[in-house]
Amino acid sequence: MSLATLPRLRAQPELAPVVEEESSEVAAPRPSSVPLAAVVVSVVAAGVATAWSAATHSMVLYGDARAHLDVARHVTDALTPGLAQLGSVWLPLPHLLLVPFVAVQPLWHSGAAGAIVSGACFVYTSVRIFSIVEELTASRLGAWCGMVVFVVNLNMLYIQSTALTEPVLLAFFVGAVFHLTRWMRTLSVRELLWSALFVFCATLTRYEGWALLAASLVLVAVWVRLADRRRKSPQANLVLFGAVACYGIVLWFLYNLIIFHDPLYFLHSAYSAQTINGAQAQFGLLGTKGSVSQSFLTYGWDMVGVLGGPVLILAGVSLVVLAAHRHPDRRRILFTLGLLAAPVVFEFLSLYAGQTTIRVPQLFPHQMWNDRYGVVALPLVAVALGTLVGRWRRALPVVAAATALATLLMALGTPLTLADGRTGTSSATAGRPEVAAAYLAHHYRGGEVLADDSAASSLMFASGLNLREFVTVGFHPYFAQAIDHPARHVSWVVAYPGDAVTADLAAHPDRFGDFRLRVTQGRIKLYQRVGPAT
Repeated sequence: MSLATLPRLRAQPELAPVVEEESSEVAAPRPSSVPLAAVVVSVVAAGVATAWSAATHSMVLYGDARAHLDVARHVTDALTPGLAQLGSVWLPLPHLLLVPFVAVQPLWHSGAAGAIVSGACFVYTSVRIFSIVEELTASRLGAWCGMVVFVVNLNMLYIQSTALTEPVLLAFFVGAVFHLTRWMRTLSVRELLWSALFVFCATLTRYEGWALLAASLVLVAVWVRLADRRRKSPQANLVLFGAVACYGIVLWFLYNLIIFHDPLYFLHSAYSAQTINGAQAQFGLLGTKGSVSQSFLTYGWDMVGVLGGPVLILAGVSLVVLAAHRHPDRRRILFTLGLLAAPVVFEFLSLYAGQTTIRVPQLFPHQMWNDRYGVVALPLVAVALGTLVGRWRRALPVVAAATALATLLMALGTPLTLADGRTGTSSATAGRPEVAAAYLAHHYRGGEVLADDSAASSLMFASGLNLREFVTVGFHPYFAQAIDHPARHVSWVVAYPGDAVTADLAAHPDRFGDFRLRVTQGRIKLYQRVGPAT
């Protein structure tokens, strides 16, 4: 050793982070930004899909899409406007993002408000999938491949034109994974904070975000032990990440405690998934509960329908190849894919626990319901295929062929998520609420409408009336007053089987003696008060 080398050695830190040595391919410089062309491609794809959805009146096919628009609209248009109208079951962040757009009536009633939010989230998710693959492989070809698999999926393109919450979840979910993937390479505190912030947002978007929180906490705890030998750094990283990432759930508990006087109200309220699925179980329609095979088959068929069989099969092969092939960056790739798999595991466990209902045409009762949940597996599939191409260019023709075949098969038929919105149990048009809504809109001459919006949200949306004209469950004390003395407080009554209004009609028919049945359409009954208020 020469004396000339001594200063260089002393300049190095004594406790430098220890990370896996990377191959020359992986160690290549990572571009700091996504190319403009990738952004343009995703924007054009989103724009074309949204234009088609608007032209075919498909933006508000889903009952849940209408309900999400109404929940956000209630913040500014309600008998008692304010943040308390965000409700207790659905997590609040997607509705908060919608609030400034649904305040504009044409954007609310057309569904365009949802397309604006979901479209922006789709574009962000697309470019971040590009970034993740490029981060893992230093290959632009692989990054393009992964992004294209995501962007050309027809089910995803339809969902991003609606007010459904899956696109918002995917944006925060993929953003969190991207920053954690970079953090595993750099151990940068800034990347760790960004990932924690995205996890925080994901936990306030959908409950799959809670699975991401659990998986990311495990990843951070394990990775700092493997790769960071600095004194106290593992504990500091985990505390920092956990404090930010977990805060969303803390806020949700506080919100339920303050508004509903029960921090777990969202779990067991009359409108919770537990209550709804409990009713399904009574009629033998929850076959996945307690059954590993039925849960696996149900979500498996859902992924086949949403992702396309050729793409799903090739993605499974890619995961096996990436796990089996020994290369210096294998551990980081597997950790990243594990994070992306978190919502897939969550959906399976939710089916097994009876907390989620998904119905697919291939299984009894041979219907469609919540089939859009399959899109949460799309980032995992896209990154797996992109990473495969990034590491082995010869895989490109196979991946391209599988993607093209899957897209062609979807285009030749009706994409599963669109079919569910049109004719499935998820459809807002089930029972044809537009008939009663049109009658109400045509004959409405003022006065308030009594309705339980947990069932009647599609009719309320279709009526075109301002939401402040409806007296619904969340408006205290107006709903209780209207239920007790309907002839004094409301001019119209909307009743669905099993809702709070129907229950009161059955228990106290004398209260509704001044009301006459005007429309019976499927399960919907519309009553009008005759004579003046009493």
